Amino acid sequence: MSMNDAVIKVISPGFDLLGEIRNYESLQYTRSFYGVGEFELHISNNQQHANVLVNGNILMLDKAGQKACIIRHRENEIDENGDETDLLIIKGLQLKGILSQRLIVPPTDGDGYDSFSGTQEAIMKHFVDAHCISPTDTNRTIPHLALAADQSRGIQDKWRFRFDVLSDALETVGQYAKLGWDVTLDSEQMLFDVIQPHDRTANQDILPPALFSTEFGNVKVPHFIQSWIGAATQGYAGGQGDGVDRLIQQVGSSTGLDRMETFLDCSDAESAADLLTLGTQKLAEVAPTQSFEFSVIPDRSMTYGKDYFLGDTVTVWSKKWGVQMDAQITQLKEVYESGGASLEITFGEATPSLRRFIEHKTFRTVR
Repeated sequence: MSMNDAVIKVISPGFDLLGEIRNYESLQYTRSFYGVGEFELHISNNQQHANVLVNGNILMLDKAGQKACIIRHRENEIDENGDETDLLIIKGLQLKGILSQRLIVPPTDGDGYDSFSGTQEAIMKHFVDAHCISPTDTNRTIPHLALAADQSRGIQDKWRFRFDVLSDALETVGQYAKLGWDVTLDSEQMLFDVIQPHDRTANQDILPPALFSTEFGNVKVPHFIQSWIGAATQGYAGGQGDGVDRLIQQVGSSTGLDRMETFLDCSDAESAADLLTLGTQKLAEVAPTQSFEFSVIPDRSMTYGKDYFLGDTVTVWSKKWGVQMDAQITQLKEVYESGGASLEITFGEATPSLRRFIEHKTFRTVR
């Protein structure tokens, strides 16, 4: 993968091609399977088409509709003396970040929630359709956004939300269902779809396995994290009622020192069955985290986009640490600089930033 391959197309919100950019200082583009990734582009203000790198325009990398992002930040770099330089810093979100611009607003004639039952794919697509494509308030419509055909992926489930950020709700449902989601450029529309990941681990024989290890020479700078701090593996889900009359259901099956108990407030559950479902969903949000982060040496034994993809479950191994785990590729960061290109992969749950930790602890809403 060379810098010459990383051509950036600049496209207007109306899908007009505004220019192609080949020369820039650096580009870092992060794609997330469950959440919303981001990008940062450094480019000289004197480069051709730098003038169209403005808020709301869309960037497409390598002519690939699944590698699209939207500009949300533009600034001129300042040097150490406080003087303006010729360098522009452009930042923004993975294209599916447009869904962070909508809340799940409950209908006025219901119980205060937007609820939906069906396959997990149908549930995710319902919330996108109801709040971006066919909302009651047409001012909330996102132009050119469409739904891909429903393939009935995932099990039958039920979710409901109330004034949650749409992208956060999709991330929550997706992580629970093990289904990714994305908004890609498709002809002259933006297409929302759910993504079914693939198993490429060493212990299956359906697809060629994808193996990552320093011993195989295809990774560098490994960083392995396991954390049980603040985690829970067993929950007591509390439903409606007060005191001894409150319905309580246990979720989880841990024992001994692996059992870390927590109380889960599920007072809005409408039935015992709903209480079990909601309790299981909430327990998954506080599960122990495990991640394996490192840089992949491009095209060394395996090629991204051919042998493995975002969302795939693969086998990662470190003889030095005595660690072998099957883990999902939850995040990919492509880095393009003058010295070449690199690929950084997060396996398992990405370590949350301080901002996300504060938001989760302080502002989390109750479904």
